[in-house]
Amino acid sequence: MEFEKKITFETIRENFEKNINQILPTFFEMQSTFLSGIYKRYGDLEGGQIVIYFARNLHLKVMRKREEDLSFDLSLDKFWFNHQNTTQDKLKIISVSRFTGLPKETTRRKIIQLTKLKHLKKSNKNNLYWEPSSQAKDTYVLIIKEQIKSLSKFLFEQSKFLNIDVPFSKFYKEIEKNYCFYWYHYLTTQLDFMKYWQKKTNDLEILLIGLQSLIQSLNYLKQTSIKHNVSNKYPDISATSVSEVTGIPRATCIRKLELLSKAKFIKKDPLSKRYNLVNNENNGNFLNHPLTNAKETAGRFAEFSSMIYRAVLR
Repeated sequence: MEFEKKITFETIRENFEKNINQILPTFFEMQSTFLSGIYKRYGDLEGGQIVIYFARNLHLKVMRKREEDLSFDLSLDKFWFNHQNTTQDKLKIISVSRFTGLPKETTRRKIIQLTKLKHLKKSNKNNLYWEPSSQAKDTYVLIIKEQIKSLSKFLFEQSKFLNIDVPFSKFYKEIEKNYCFYWYHYLTTQLDFMKYWQKKTNDLEILLIGLQSLIQSLNYLKQTSIKHNVSNKYPDISATSVSEVTGIPRATCIRKLELLSKAKFIKKDPLSKRYNLVNNENNGNFLNHPLTNAKETAGRFAEFSSMIYRAVLR
């Protein structure tokens, strides 16, 4: 119990900064999985932000049913039944705009597009709400399970440096069992992350594309700190592989990789046409690298992490 109380926002953030090169690879792999999943589902990260906001509010409505029934099932297995039997709140465009950080007119335009594509639905009273179709159930569950897996992996890797002896499976089962509760808080944190980067870059696609080069470099540095027989060649990545991972068209990947190259965040090999992270100035310390800005990004997940750690240590 005493140890559980020590798992706070501050201790997790300090631990993250102290062990950043070991923890960041798993963190950004989780973020890549999450953002790529959004892009592949909605074809647009800004539109995806809006759907996530609606989904977040649905999870909150389902979660609140526990106020009336402490045994109410919030699990992923029960989610499809729960969301079909939950009345969602009416949401105004201005509230969506403020929470996502998207301009009001952009939000309005995206909502119209999302409604046409049936990602959002309108009631008879013109109320907007999120309701995945029954045909999308299997795909939805597979995507969520992949995201829970990447989240659990991050929590597990981070826990090693906090001296928390909890297996990966326990994190996964805890999140799956209380899915709506954790997913409400997880989506809230992800929306905060996306809002921060939307304001910073005004282009979430360029962040997702840049992350692929960053992940390659972080994994390389992590391996070199453990092994001594790793190749001396610094890791690089092609526009084709970035496109395959993210779902973003190859032409768009090339254009935005070139923008990152001009900004000197990454560099392009003139012969191989592959890209790698510019790493001369930070000497392997990614705490303040422009593509990580770890204090402002990963730190946002410290409160969410502490919530789960306390739950699994009960």
